[in-house]
Amino acid sequence: MARHEITCEAVEVRTESGICPGLAETQQGEVCTLGARTPEPKGMCIQALNAIHPMALAMKLTDRMDWEKEENQHFDTTCPHGFVTFRISRVRE
Repeated sequence: MARHEITCEAVEVRTESGICPGLAETQQGEVCTLGARTPEPKGMCIQALNAIHPMALAMKLTDRMDWEKEENQHFDTTCPHGFVTFRISRVRE
């Protein structure tokens, strides 16, 4: 059971247009909340979801980790194609 909701924000898109060239066409600033279901109605890129899933799952099911007690309470990861950097963090309780 998920204990925490996780936010996932596209913090950087490295293209001239600011839109990922993949099928999901992710744009900088898009935010999804990952709870018991994947984000709807627009959702997020399934390949990006696969990339963030391991850390998001760990953050959902565990207490705060040591590195979260410091200034930066998020984790950044890049999508498999290298265009978009996503920032995941716990929803503040």
